[in-house]
Amino acid sequence: MSEREPEAIARIRAVDEALARRGMSPVASERVRQSLVRHAQARSLRARLRWWPMVAFAAGAALMAVLLLERREAAVHDAVARREPVAPASTAGESSAPPQPPCGELGAGALRLDSDVCLAGDGVRVSAWAPARLERAGDRVTVREGEVMFEVDPRPGRPLHVIAGAIDIEVVGTRFIVRQRDGAGRVSLLEGRLRVRAGDGSVVALEAGQELAWPAPAAPPVSPAPRRRPPPATVAAPSSDAGLAEVLAEVATLRREGRFRAAVDRLRAADSEAWSARSRQLVSFEIGTLLERQLGDAAAACAHWRAHRERFPGGPRDEIVARSQARLGCAER
Repeated sequence: MSEREPEAIARIRAVDEALARRGMSPVASERVRQSLVRHAQARSLRARLRWWPMVAFAAGAALMAVLLLERREAAVHDAVARREPVAPASTAGESSAPPQPPCGELGAGALRLDSDVCLAGDGVRVSAWAPARLERAGDRVTVREGEVMFEVDPRPGRPLHVIAGAIDIEVVGTRFIVRQRDGAGRVSLLEGRLRVRAGDGSVVALEAGQELAWPAPAAPPVSPAPRRRPPPATVAAPSSDAGLAEVLAEVATLRREGRFRAAVDRLRAADSEAWSARSRQLVSFEIGTLLERQLGDAAAACAHWRAHRERFPGGPRDEIVARSQARLGCAER
């Protein structure tokens, strides 16, 4: 009840008493009394309503603050839930290399590899360029048939021996390709150094960019005759290939750093006009391999392989290049 209500009641009583003294009829008196009561109640209601806008504003402000706080907490929670790790920035000017395909385990015993299949283990990775048959026993891998690339981590004091026919290739950490078919074969050194022991006991040291070929063993004569020693293996690395080893060493470093586009540019910039045809073919083959396998640029690889086969028709790696063209669908590009 308002504090003003006793005053209004007192006034009503005063009016009643005055009217009574004047002889007002009961009906008129009751009518006046009811009018005064309504007037008093209306004043009381207006007094209460004066405070209502302030109360409503305060309640609305408090409700808005609660809602804003809840929405802010929900937004922060959602942002944290959706947050993903940021990938590290790639090196400027370098395209990210596609991931290497997973390799099977390089176990012991007889091994068969289809084209483009690789095996890895104990710091040795073997990739088949053509269907191949291998045998592994400890630190000794024998290439029975096919063409494979070896990538060997440094092995000081425990060299890997790769056997191909009568050839024993001693490896302490390098990258090279071995081809063996019908007893004849060839090893092409891409980086590092190799010691190759031939069947006649001679030892040949290979540098990066050099190749060593060996013939098939001579068929035994029909009639007894003095055994003829097969012609000695020859190293296909004439003296005119000056600077080739240094270029391949730089490219090997760029490969290890994952800078495959820079490796392609370095090979293309090499002054190879004075090099032998076999060495130029090796450099061209390395460029195509980088474009196809490391950079994953199918269009550039197809264009390069077409130019490679036109420049070096019927080369020793022509079968590998032809299979690469078929796998990339170069005829459709």
